[in-house]
Amino acid sequence: MASSATRRRRAGVLVVLALVATVNSCRAVTAADGIDWRACGPTFGVADGAVPATLAGRMSCGRIEVPLDPGDTDLGTVGLAVARIAAAGSSRGTVVIDPGGPGGSGVGHLVGAALGLASQPIAVDHDLVAVDPRGVGASRPSLRCRTDAERDAERAMDFGDRSAAGVRRIEAYRSSVAERCRDRVGAQFLTRVGTAFVASDLDQVRRRLGVDAIAFVGHSYGTRLGIEYARRYPERLRAVILDGIVDPAEDPVDATVAQMAGFGQAFDAFARDCVTRADCPLGDRADGAVEAYRRLVGPLIVDPAPAGSRLLSAGDAEAGTIFALYQRARWSDLRRALVALDGGDGAGLLRLADAYEGRGEDGHYGRMQDAFLAISCADDRRLGEHDRPGELDRRIRAVAPFLDDGRATGRGPSSICELWPLPAPSPSASDDDADAAWPAAAPTPVVVATTGDPATPYATSASFADEVGADLITVTGVDHTAVFAGDPCVDVAVGRYLADPTKASAGLTC
Repeated sequence: MASSATRRRRAGVLVVLALVATVNSCRAVTAADGIDWRACGPTFGVADGAVPATLAGRMSCGRIEVPLDPGDTDLGTVGLAVARIAAAGSSRGTVVIDPGGPGGSGVGHLVGAALGLASQPIAVDHDLVAVDPRGVGASRPSLRCRTDAERDAERAMDFGDRSAAGVRRIEAYRSSVAERCRDRVGAQFLTRVGTAFVASDLDQVRRRLGVDAIAFVGHSYGTRLGIEYARRYPERLRAVILDGIVDPAEDPVDATVAQMAGFGQAFDAFARDCVTRADCPLGDRADGAVEAYRRLVGPLIVDPAPAGSRLLSAGDAEAGTIFALYQRARWSDLRRALVALDGGDGAGLLRLADAYEGRGEDGHYGRMQDAFLAISCADDRRLGEHDRPGELDRRIRAVAPFLDDGRATGRGPSSICELWPLPAPSPSASDDDADAAWPAAAPTPVVVATTGDPATPYATSASFADEVGADLITVTGVDHTAVFAGDPCVDVAVGRYLADPTKASAGLTC
């Protein structure tokens, strides 16, 4: 899973560049640019009081209608939610930020990260804009496939059974989910949620903002939108930051294995840190950490652990672990949760799993996981006869042994996307260069890649940068994505490029 807005820490950078203009924190927002800007509130998925008081005069939200299918306007429209932090002074450009996912709320990200983003020098004279893609966040209609009760029941299921009967049961359940999603969302909408349609929507947003071109910052799966937008509208971009590449040309099976290898490496890094601490529940040797972890988690397959009024399943324990591995800042939470599990209390790991699954304290689930499923199935190619599920299962166990529960049989369930409705034909691209990895008419992008990123491997980003001739910024670390996350080395370079695309930092290492 690409990264969501909740998976990325954001902090301000106290650096002053030669961008500073006169500050006017009470700049008025109007509908003159084609969007009826209003205060962000619950109708936009923003809790009361979530917008920082110091930004109340600059932050606003709005809605626009776009065609469900640009090639068939008789099918009606869908509504998109948009958020903006207006430039502190006179605006001389627009930066669109996509937090990824797929299924991450751009509006939620912009509001949640508002203080850090507004402190970036680029925010002095550029508007910062984010969009909830079709079906996501506060956009309408909603990509809601499963009820809260269904999600709870699903998380209690055993998806690791690789017996013939177990595989049939998993595939039958996945078929029922695909059928429910089609029935509840509607095939007409469900088949038009892929990134090609979102790129068309983004250009409608650009037009309603009244700007000829935008700068784009994509995190994780948001890079796929940036790549798609560049292919379709290359002359409508003035600068592109791609932070943690998701390469649409990469084989989806190989991409899955590479990502799971990244989490395997992240677990090893966590273990090396853990065994240096007196309270480590994995012992005192990193080379024994996987075995110690499986001793803690394995029994949950048949005997879930108490977690307050609920139970912690093996699947939730693994999901909570993966969630914590996205960011080094969560390693201490994972360590404490494993200590508690060793004592029979699964509440800590369940809290991490709830965060991963989007379950609030009230028991209500957000829409991101359903959106993630629908968009991923719309974007990725269907697997062929050579893509044997059992082989994929074997490869994942090999590269991420902390997830190997010892029940491999050579079998594996088919992907749910094999059961999904086929996507509608993509909107036509406007450029003759639309099939190129990076169109000549688009600006040279800057790719930011973190060496130990568990979800978007460094090798994928570096390879993409080399293929398209992008400028590469290498970040030494283990977190998922790095732009506007509080590293001055990264943020100064990114801000300089966004302000003036001729000032890229080729070959920079942070």
